[in-house]
Amino acid sequence: TMQTQKEIIRLHPRHGIMNIDILSFKRLAYRVFEDLGVRIPVVLDDMGKSMVLRKVAGLKRGKLSLYSGHLEQTGFIGQLKSQISELYQYGITPDMLREVRGEADSPLLAQKLEDLEVIYSGFREYIESHYITAEEILDILCRELPKWEPLKDSIILLDGYTGFTPVQYRLVELFLMHAREVVCTVTIDSRENAYKESSIQHLFYMSRHTVCRVASMAKQHGIPKKEDIICSRRPAWRYDESPELDFLEQNLYRYSGKIWEKQPGNILIYRGKNPAEETAYVCSCINEKVQKEGLRYRDMAVVTGDLASYGKEIAHRFDEAGIPYFLDDKKSILENPFIELIRAALDGVKDASYESIFRYLKTGFVYDETYSREEAQVLTDRMENYARALGIKGWKNWDMTWEKPCRGGERLSLEELNQYRQWVLEPLKVLRQAFKEENATISSVTTVLRQVLESMKLEEKLESFSNYFLERKEPGDENRAREYSQVYERVMELLERLEGLLGDEKADMKNYIQILDAGFEEIKIGVLPATADQVMIGDITRSRLEAVKVLFFVGVNEGTVPQRKNGGSLLSDRDRAALRKMDIELAPTVKEDGCIQKFYLYLMMSKPSGQLVITYAGLTSDGKSQRPSNLMGEVGKLFPGMKTLDEHSVEWPVRTGRDARELLIQ
Repeated sequence: TMQTQKEIIRLHPRHGIMNIDILSFKRLAYRVFEDLGVRIPVVLDDMGKSMVLRKVAGLKRGKLSLYSGHLEQTGFIGQLKSQISELYQYGITPDMLREVRGEADSPLLAQKLEDLEVIYSGFREYIESHYITAEEILDILCRELPKWEPLKDSIILLDGYTGFTPVQYRLVELFLMHAREVVCTVTIDSRENAYKESSIQHLFYMSRHTVCRVASMAKQHGIPKKEDIICSRRPAWRYDESPELDFLEQNLYRYSGKIWEKQPGNILIYRGKNPAEETAYVCSCINEKVQKEGLRYRDMAVVTGDLASYGKEIAHRFDEAGIPYFLDDKKSILENPFIELIRAALDGVKDASYESIFRYLKTGFVYDETYSREEAQVLTDRMENYARALGIKGWKNWDMTWEKPCRGGERLSLEELNQYRQWVLEPLKVLRQAFKEENATISSVTTVLRQVLESMKLEEKLESFSNYFLERKEPGDENRAREYSQVYERVMELLERLEGLLGDEKADMKNYIQILDAGFEEIKIGVLPATADQVMIGDITRSRLEAVKVLFFVGVNEGTVPQRKNGGSLLSDRDRAALRKMDIELAPTVKEDGCIQKFYLYLMMSKPSGQLVITYAGLTSDGKSQRPSNLMGEVGKLFPGMKTLDEHSVEWPVRTGRDARELLIQ
């Protein structure tokens, strides 16, 4: 929505949007609720869902036949949360699961449906009348939208969608029935018959399905359809200076048999030895285009099908090369030392193992006026040597006075170590006692945890780290500073949410730690772009790019492009196919998703107006051989005269202060 606002302001004759609202479905819902005075319960976000599901699944464990042994597995609660969200999104209720369970041919599917029904019902009962999920907001909007007077005089333009979910189609139907006019844009070849459904293997399946569904709804309600507006100018206006890009857009995945007989100057393919060499080449190209061709950084973008691994590599290279960039991704806080301190402290409270105590101490946050950071580090090293030598573990051994000497520790001061040991254990003892209270609840334990964190002055320590990174100004420090400035507040929000959701529940130490971990896994920290003139680094399906002159598409290897759907769903493709036969519509299968991803690839390849640079690597980061994506074959068929560049055929441009080849070697 922000990108669209910027684009409309740029295009508008008066550069303003006073009578234009750019909204997502969710923001429209809040606008309607505010105007109508509709009060909705607190919305349960992903963090809240995970914590409630962990609690409900634990309570219902005895009724679970298949999932009871999976609750402690890493990532299982995340999979369960995604599955429950999908059921909400597609309007599936526990009763519907119960009805189709008896029709299932597979005993395994029947077990899955039974367990999902138990957990789903328990989840809905737990949050009933107190919370709603984010997916339910649009259900409420469907009920309230017809009462909203501004809708009757509004022109609704649906833009940027590749398709709609069932509840979104219900909203589109309400727009058709109550708004003055509805305009729905779709991306489809002008030579296609948009009003005829096709199989999912067809490139424009989603666009055709959207057109047919919307047209059917209009016909059903007797709403006249105006004449279609078809943008059929060839070459398209953005390709005036790059006819080969227009040819690619017209023929990719179309199998027309047409070929581009000349050398395509504005489409380049580069084969790197590994991802590091790929990104070094991209860096050199960007610097050359800025220094020699006069392009701005904002005129260029880098996309990949594997942002998790390539994003870090690209960011590292860009930091070294001094290229301003914005990584369009959210970072998990699990790697932050503050989170590690909380998790290690709770593990230490549970069993005082050697690993948990020293994980806690080595976070770098355990120091105060009694012991400075430097003194704490020295004493921690001495304590670790002593504990390792004598095999100290468990609360009994940690809570007793250390008197026994150890080999090689003749110079150790046991008096000094005992004083430090007692100081280290003090906050952990407070937490341990909170769990031992007879009527300990999640609320009472969380209150004590918050007090311990406050007593350690962690907010001030995190702020000092944030300021340190801002002042140091080394590559990546700006993002680190933002992370450290946000993490304390996000954790306090989590603790507050935990008290509100599960506060009255009995506090079992093991379950408490698992519920808190489920919440930590859902916290993602995003940052706003620091400047307008920077290179966007994004994902092929999620990121929205506009007015890009040069697009670098990196990591175009088999298994990455199209992306392999991770096997994280609780329902397999076979399960989904069986449910579809029973009229239960869910998200696409892996095979269907592969077909849909072709459409996203086509959209991404059509973005640049000046030049498209495609790169792939012969080896993975850990040295395993890999093949280029099938996409390379599709492009090769259209441009048979195109040569693939590699490290030997590229003249590496000089970047400021250092040659790009030297950078690559390092």
